[in-house]
Amino acid sequence: MKDRKIIPKIIWFFISKYKLRFIFLIGLAIITGILESLNVALMYPILSYGLGVTTTSNAFINFIDNFARFIPINDVLVKYCILFMVLAFSVFVTKLSYHFFSVNLTAKIVIDAKQSVFKKCINSDYQFFIDNKQGEILYKTSTAPTQISTLLNIISNSIVELILSVSVVVLLVSMSLKGTIILLVGGIGYYYLTKHLSLKIHYLSGKRQLKSGQTETVVVNEFTSGIKQIKVFETFDYWKDLYDEALHTYWKYARKSAFWSKVPEMLLILLMYVSIGSVVVFIKIQYPGNFASTLPLIGTFAFAVFMILPKLANFGRYRMSFMNILPNAETVYSLLKDETYSKVKNGTKEFVGLKSGIKLKNVTFAHKERDILLEDLLIDIKRDKITALVGGSGSGKSTIVDLLLRLYDVDKGSVTINDINIREYDIFLFLKKVGFVSQDTFIYNSSIRDNITFGGNYTEQEMIEAARLANADEFIRNTPEGYDTVVGDRGMRLSGGEKQRIAIARAMIRKPEFLILDEATSSLDNISENVVQQAINKVSKSCTTFIIAHRLSTIQNADVIHVLDKGKIVESGTHRELLRKKGKYYELYNIQRHKDEEKEE
Repeated sequence: MKDRKIIPKIIWFFISKYKLRFIFLIGLAIITGILESLNVALMYPILSYGLGVTTTSNAFINFIDNFARFIPINDVLVKYCILFMVLAFSVFVTKLSYHFFSVNLTAKIVIDAKQSVFKKCINSDYQFFIDNKQGEILYKTSTAPTQISTLLNIISNSIVELILSVSVVVLLVSMSLKGTIILLVGGIGYYYLTKHLSLKIHYLSGKRQLKSGQTETVVVNEFTSGIKQIKVFETFDYWKDLYDEALHTYWKYARKSAFWSKVPEMLLILLMYVSIGSVVVFIKIQYPGNFASTLPLIGTFAFAVFMILPKLANFGRYRMSFMNILPNAETVYSLLKDETYSKVKNGTKEFVGLKSGIKLKNVTFAHKERDILLEDLLIDIKRDKITALVGGSGSGKSTIVDLLLRLYDVDKGSVTINDINIREYDIFLFLKKVGFVSQDTFIYNSSIRDNITFGGNYTEQEMIEAARLANADEFIRNTPEGYDTVVGDRGMRLSGGEKQRIAIARAMIRKPEFLILDEATSSLDNISENVVQQAINKVSKSCTTFIIAHRLSTIQNADVIHVLDKGKIVESGTHRELLRKKGKYYELYNIQRHKDEEKEE
């Protein structure tokens, strides 16, 4: 992280919603720290009375004596030991309470962060999913937010141990200022050393996360997504090399991070022994006459060293762990604060039905950082008519569908519905009346029923009627469990034609007023295409239909066919009219007819 000042902003960003609970935790931490420091203070009178040495009073001892008076026991040593155990039990209760509330608060913050990240993805423009790899999105929505819990645990533990350390230092100062200075010098030196090491760990962690989040995860994700093609083309060595490179790069930084993370722990052990030895030598020099009388003081200091220095070690470890995990919090923070993918703003006008039609008026559009794809485009999709669009690959056909679905906004011109700009409508109310079937059908690993209803609340009869319209009811009933048959990951247990018919049923169960078919039969064999085409012919009679066609034989009955070439409409008319013109459509038709004849031969 280049700007260290943003760290408090990131932390506050996650805890601000729960600030009252966080303040309550700090209160518990303060109580725990005070009680534990009093336990340390009790070591002095316990050792003094145990060794028969005269004690020196201070603020802590006087405070403890006020409580000791309530214990009805004459033996002073026993009285102090009982008080020591009572305080130890009190520390246990407060620490347990702190841990309980801390765990619950952390869980709430992580759940809130994950929900916010997923909501951010849902509400982001379609361009977000174009610009980010699937593995990166998976990392940002799943792995990175989970690490926030560790980050918050580090913060909460640091608060407890900081308060304890301060309390014990105050106690030691009241007993011996110079002896405390010896401890503090070692502690401060240790802190700055671990601070330097933590910056190194942060750098290594950032490198490691970059490789893990953007390369290793992506390789595995893309490998599993394309396993069928990878097996067919037998490119295992290529994918293994990609994965090995990502793995070795990751562990190159992980090894260094693991090594430097252990250094502070070894330094701590050295510091503990050096500190105890130095304090003993100093006290011996300061009180040369009666060394026995200083033993309670030495014992208390030794006890404090064994209590404080591990806390300082924890600060070092916490700092390095904090810097190690911080890139994950940065990732979540940056994603939630990023407004780059919030350019497509929703309108407020209610869509009540398709009355006149949909028009693309003088539309110009270019994808991000690319040349203009559509220029001054004019298309009129009339109500209750079948409008078809044909053109060569890369001519912009599917982009027009994206504009109709408002996945993008046009750069110039407008898309109007009932002569009202699409930007004015509540797009979700409009899309409830839209049925959409694409070439790449999305089928997920659940039942056929779930894939047809797709999260909607429909009756059994509505589902069956939609399946019948899509010519899907018969094959569904022949599956092992009918509509409850699980289709496998990406619908792998279904044929291409079956998946397309489920997609058509999914579109028709919505009772759409506007049906969009984006090359819905282009990837099917002839038999499957005929079955799906029969379903399309059936459903297109009941609503306004817009078809993007790869096979021109599927749109011969369209009311109007537009021919798209290099982002512009070059011809329009019926199938017969366009053949008589012998223009671009005639050329496309003859090319496809010759290909079909060659396949038959």
